[in-house]
Amino acid sequence: MSGHDPLPEAEREETTARLLRLAGMRAEVPPDREGRVRRAVLDECRAVARARVVRRRMVTVAAVLSAAAVAVVVVRLGSPRELPPAVDARVAAVERLDGSGGRLSGRSGSAFTPIGLADAVRVGDRIETDATSRVGLRLSQGVSVRLDHGSKARLLSASRIELGAGAVYVDSGPESPDLEVHTSFGVVRDIGTQFEIRVDATSLRVRVRSGVVEVHRGAEIIAARPGTELTVGTGGVTSREVTSYGREWAWTASVGPPFEIEGRPLVAFLEHLCREQGWTLAFADATLARGASGIILHGSTEGLTPADALAIVLATTGLTHRFNEGELLVTRAVQP
Repeated sequence: MSGHDPLPEAEREETTARLLRLAGMRAEVPPDREGRVRRAVLDECRAVARARVVRRRMVTVAAVLSAAAVAVVVVRLGSPRELPPAVDARVAAVERLDGSGGRLSGRSGSAFTPIGLADAVRVGDRIETDATSRVGLRLSQGVSVRLDHGSKARLLSASRIELGAGAVYVDSGPESPDLEVHTSFGVVRDIGTQFEIRVDATSLRVRVRSGVVEVHRGAEIIAARPGTELTVGTGGVTSREVTSYGREWAWTASVGPPFEIEGRPLVAFLEHLCREQGWTLAFADATLARGASGIILHGSTEGLTPADALAIVLATTGLTHRFNEGELLVTRAVQP
């Protein structure tokens, strides 16, 4: 409560009436001033309304942008493991050439041009080899792909190849993603392997060196294991056993990945050579096997055949070798 008592109701009304009588009648507002005031009030109301509309639009735009940002995050988090490559994406590079008759063409049907070492190969590009040329590619995911004489292929992605004619050899390795080779007779899928596919007008031939290969023909799946050759034609599928080494495989090494021996251990060179040739590596005894890791090589084997490179490298280390049905046995050289 305040320290002063409020006025009685009757006295408060009398005081108000007295003040009104003293103020007299309110002066009439001139018409021009009334118009100006009215217009000012209307202008202010319109400005306030416009500001409210702008604020609402800004809130709407911010909400849309926020939703778009969330959508981008969702798409990225929910996208598949292997995103479709961009139309002009590089998916391979030319790693080795044998002969000069290979050629490359863009996906849009552009004219073929001579293929060169280290050339980029993009999605949809076509590669052709003639009767004297071979091409070795390294796909962006690490897979080695090699085309034999008279081959026609198209890169559909970093993990899909279309083979129209000739032969392709694939060395995907145990840790590389699965690769698909599409042909008119079916799709060949590998599971960490080395294999060759050869196509002509009447058949598809698949030879498996290591790992497992599956041939998909509609709902039918035919599996092939190491040492197996499948032939798929109009008359059905036939199978036979083959070796993982020998003359029929020799062409694949001519465009295989280069191996620089400088500063590398002997065992790494021998393992690389055996993988390329389909040989099995063995040593005369455990002591020699352990010692091969500590022998460091120097120089180069560029331009040498696999047989010559093997003989020369072993001779410089005091070792020799012999073959026994696909096994490379490394032994100590006999001292004179």
